[in-house]
Order: sequence, then C-alpha cells, then structure tokens
Amino acid sequence: MRVVDRLGESGLGRFIVGLGLLGFAAENVLFRHYVVARAAPWPDDPSVRFAVACLTAAVFAVTGAAFVSNRWLRSTGLASAALIAGWSAIRHLPVAIAGPAWSGDWTNVLKAATIAAGVLGVAVADGRPLGRALSALRTAAPYAAGSFFLLGGIQHFMFASFVVTLMPPFIPGALFWVYFAGVALISAGLGLWTPPLRGLAGTLAAAMVFSWVFLVHVPLILRIGRAEWMGVFEALTISGCCLVLAHRRR
Repeated sequence: MRVVDRLGESGLGRFIVGLGLLGFAAENVLFRHYVVARAAPWPDDPSVRFAVACLTAAVFAVTGAAFVSNRWLRSTGLASAALIAGWSAIRHLPVAIAGPAWSGDWTNVLKAATIAAGVLGVAVADGRPLGRALSALRTAAPYAAGSFFLLGGIQHFMFASFVVTLMPPFIPGALFWVYFAGVALISAGLGLWTPPLRGLAGTLAAAMVFSWVFLVHVPLILRIGRAEWMGVFEALTISGCCLVLAHRRR
C-alpha cells in the first residue's frame, strides 16, 4: 500500500486526468462535436453543434490546464465533472434505457460516470472542507468506476467474438487475452467496490488501462482511422481516474 500512497501523493493521477481533459478539448474542436464517452453528435445543426463543442472544449481545456499545474482544482474540477455527468444523463442514459441490456450504450453511461468520478476525486482532494453533498459523491465515486469495470469484464465474455477483432494482430492468442482481460476487469471492479482492496485494485487497473493506450488504441488508429483517438484519450483519462480513486486518502 505504500506504493499506492506514494502514487497518490505524487499527483500522477491528477496529472494524467489533466492530460486526458486537454485531449478531450482538442478532440471536441477537431471532430466538431462533444466527444466524451462517444455520445451521438448533437445538436442537429452543424454550426450550433460546433459552437457547443467549442464551449465544452473550453471548459475541459481550463480544467485540464488547472489539473496539470495543480491550481484551482475545486472550481474547475467540479465544473467539468458536472458537465460530463450532466451530458451523460441527458444524452447517454435515455438511449441506454431504451436499448437492450448489456449494450455498448450502458458502457458509455458508466464510462462517463467513471471519468466524472475521477475528475471529482481530483476536485475534492485540495484539502478544503467538504459539504455533505460532496462528501457523499466522493464516497460513491469508486463504486461508479467499479461498476464500469464490472460491466466491461462481463461484456468481454458476452461479446468475445467482437472484442477479439479489436486486438492488434501482433499479439498472439487474441481470444485468450480477451478472456484474461475480462477476468482482470471484473477483478478490478470488485476491488474498487471493496475499500480494503481499493488501493491495489485501482493501481493495477490504472496500469492495465494505460497499457491499452499503446497496445490496443494506438494500433487501432492505423486500422480504423482518426476516430480512435477518442479511445486513446478515454483510456488515458480512465487510467488517471483509477489512480485518483485508488489512493486511500481520497
């Protein structure tokens, strides 16, 4: 656990989340729509959609810069966490509820919840007193991330034939690694749900997801195009969120 504490105290998780938010800001502008957790582009009018993308990019850019520089964490972090959670509640959740169980839409809901939880974790770790609402949200944050990992692990078994197509061809035994990742994801989710195991589980989950940036998402850019940059910054941000939530003093 000393390693976990040192990682938390080093601010590495905060720094990585900041880089991820800066990436989201750039993607919002480049893709001309809000990209976090891959909601369908909205609104329908392209010019209005781009204006919304720029506005939300500005929020993420300010928060990302604040996290990287370790300044104004509370105000900027709460703004971005509220934006991510609110957007998901409006744009992701209705689609997930209307669709089939275990779908990728539920993945997006919990992915957004995990990112919002990590951003919140940075925001409330500035040493200032917490009110009842923020304290409750901080307590709930690891459970949101744990739910995301549990769902992802179950989906690796349910949709193994699809997940295996995402594996880079240079990794042998692709189906084995799909199932291995499924077990690892479920273990991470259960660990994040269990306070005595949270530090270890979150740290290992952070390392695993960070490795996927280079083992899975970067190679996918070469295969399916620039849209996979969304996956790069999602994985980067989630790895940082895991470190933030793993640190037991959070």
